[in-house]
Amino acid sequence: MSTYPTTMRALMLVERVKSFSQPDLASCFEVQEVPVPALKADQVLVKVACSPINPSNLSQLQGQYGDFGKMPLPQRTGGEGSGTVIAAGESPYAQSLIGKRVGTVAQPSGMWAEYVAVSATSCIPLTDETTFEDGASCFVNPLTVVAFVEIALAKGVKTIVHTAGASALGKMLVRHAKEHGVKVIAVVRRQEQADTLKDIGAEYIVDTSSAEWQKQLENLATELEATLAFDAVCGTTAGAVLTAMPANSELFVYGALSGEGVSGVSPLDLIFRNKKVSGFWLVQYLGQRGAGMVEMVGKVAKALTSTFQTKIRVSYPLDQAAAAFQDYTNSMGNDKVAFKPFN
Repeated sequence: MSTYPTTMRALMLVERVKSFSQPDLASCFEVQEVPVPALKADQVLVKVACSPINPSNLSQLQGQYGDFGKMPLPQRTGGEGSGTVIAAGESPYAQSLIGKRVGTVAQPSGMWAEYVAVSATSCIPLTDETTFEDGASCFVNPLTVVAFVEIALAKGVKTIVHTAGASALGKMLVRHAKEHGVKVIAVVRRQEQADTLKDIGAEYIVDTSSAEWQKQLENLATELEATLAFDAVCGTTAGAVLTAMPANSELFVYGALSGEGVSGVSPLDLIFRNKKVSGFWLVQYLGQRGAGMVEMVGKVAKALTSTFQTKIRVSYPLDQAAAAFQDYTNSMGNDKVAFKPFN
């Protein structure tokens, strides 16, 4: 029988974050000694090796994601990660995972801890060549990318417009969409981000630091029949992107990196050109896919070291949370920042 400690260190949110540049950011977090969670029959206990920071985590810490703002503090934090299964509940499948290296998701229980209890069915066993860093981002970004391409194919769309185009998710989308014959127009903020995307084979890039970027996007969207967009920025970017797209286009908002709502959408576009603004939430999409989620996870599991590979730029121990968040928010288009609880 596996033995493990009865208590563990966990990063706790003790005060809502107002801004990730606030001078007292460190006071929002505490590393606390808490009980190692008891296991239900269908759960496994994962010794956490690596867990990335995602944009959705930032929204959670500010109380602006799902029901996180209603949850009492202190609150466990972190969404996905990788590690080794060291114990399991009574179910045969949970027992079969003991000793295996896995990627997993742990919302709302929180991955930024030394150990986490998760459903056995939420674990993706990692292949021998998949490192803990490769496997740490095996759910949120890859499954979102698979969903985007599924939506495009279902709608018969030839080209996707994607903001935050140089993000880890954006790079995955370029690779995965190309495998399915779907083009991507990546919208980025700086020339160096455009250069990075070109290095991985991106063909269509619009840099918003150019004074002519909206006209460039309009020309590309018209030429490539780009009638579907996914926006992670919101604010005026959302309206500008939708304005540049052809009639009968739809823009899905899946993030708000600007911290603002959708603005700049023309009523003329909505009324006379049949353009639409919708929302996308991965959790809801996966719920609608039902058993089809197994197929999606299978695609991801096979390609964690290729199409869906994520580069971890730097890692931090739990007690350096403020530094980790400031590092991440200052360079979000420059690969991932992660926590390694046992550092």
